[in-house]
Amino acid sequence: MGIFISANISAQCVSFARAIAKPELSPFLHDGNYNATILGEGETIVLRKTVFKGQKYRLVVKGVSDLPGLRYRVLDQESEVLFDNASYDYTSQWDFDVRTTRTLAVEITVLDDNKPQTAIGGCVAVLFGLQLD
Repeated sequence: MGIFISANISAQCVSFARAIAKPELSPFLHDGNYNATILGEGETIVLRKTVFKGQKYRLVVKGVSDLPGLRYRVLDQESEVLFDNASYDYTSQWDFDVRTTRTLAVEITVLDDNKPQTAIGGCVAVLFGLQLD
């Protein structure tokens, strides 16, 4: 039974990613990967993504509306912060050019709403799009 519930939640998160997050990639072309999971307040995940020299990308990090908010940072292999959405009013997207093929880490944290009586969780999607010439 637990496997069914887990698979059902995962499917719901992918549906959320397709319906809500993917449109924010426009006019970039979705890379075909639906990275979506359930996160609760204060939880952090890290997604690694190889990006390729000469490409322009759009990153979209989107959570369900019930979540108190999302902070994400993009780091290089030396853990240098390349982008922190906290410095940009917690925007859900970031466009960037790649000068060197490398693997980036996207660190996503669900913010805490500071209400100890409630614990909120929900789907979080991380999608990448490529700009077509």
